Amino acid sequence: MTGKFVNACKEELEVRNCGFAHLPAEEFVKSQWQSRTKSIFFLLYRLALAIFFTGVVINSMVVAVERNEFSKYFIYLTHWGILLCMGTTLMGAVLVMIWYFHPEYSDKICSSDEMPNVFKVYWMLHNITLILSVCITIIYWSILHNDTMLVDSNNILIHACNCVFMFLDLIIVAYPVRIWHVLQPITFGLVYCLFSVIYYAADGTDRFGRPYIYNVLDWNEPGKAMVTVVGTILLAIVVHMLMFGIYKLRVKIYLRYFNHKPIIPTNSTLQLQTGKCDGISMVYGNDNKAFTIGTERY
Repeated sequence: MTGKFVNACKEELEVRNCGFAHLPAEEFVKSQWQSRTKSIFFLLYRLALAIFFTGVVINSMVVAVERNEFSKYFIYLTHWGILLCMGTTLMGAVLVMIWYFHPEYSDKICSSDEMPNVFKVYWMLHNITLILSVCITIIYWSILHNDTMLVDSNNILIHACNCVFMFLDLIIVAYPVRIWHVLQPITFGLVYCLFSVIYYAADGTDRFGRPYIYNVLDWNEPGKAMVTVVGTILLAIVVHMLMFGIYKLRVKIYLRYFNHKPIIPTNSTLQLQTGKCDGISMVYGNDNKAFTIGTERY
């Protein structure tokens, strides 16, 4: 098992896996576990997740307004993270809706030999959001949280549910995790780090009037702040590798227990094409490969 995982890591470290090339592109609008090309359950899940995170963002803003802290709302990495959760899940829901309700779009995706740019953007956002959510939860509850901080519903939603639901999403979706993509959340984190430096230089304060956003990122003590930055980068790498391992486990479970091969008629002269979408049967639904391939029926 360990040897196979090491070999998988070596394959992932090839230069070709640095970018966003991946086929079939339809995996970005499908669940790992659906048996048909289009799934109403996955669509409803995508919509529910987007609505949930939109509600979390609205609730967090309302709480900030009620506490007269909204002017400081956008300085916190937690809020950057939850806004990313909302944006990513909304984008995912829109893509699945278009895929589900517009056959011409589905056909275009299936016949394309290159992944659409919008899928690449979505993939990057999901990579960043997943790792950021897990890191925020770990850092908050292990380092930042203390007895003076309320553990109310808003706190749970933005510091725990973000991690739980993004992790759940990783288990449900069909697209891969690439090791090299750890550079994306790290870059995002460095952007926030730069923001915190600029905010400090501009005499910015936190919601309590202190000259920093987080006490572990206090640029009055640059050595301490740099330890936090380096530690967070290392944490992101570890978390990303764990997510890669979970992705590999997800695929392994699917292939072993859920990937039931369709029966192809022996008199068929057509070949299934790797990376192409399954056809749609008027009788059996979207995934009856025995009677449909692409848009052709026989």
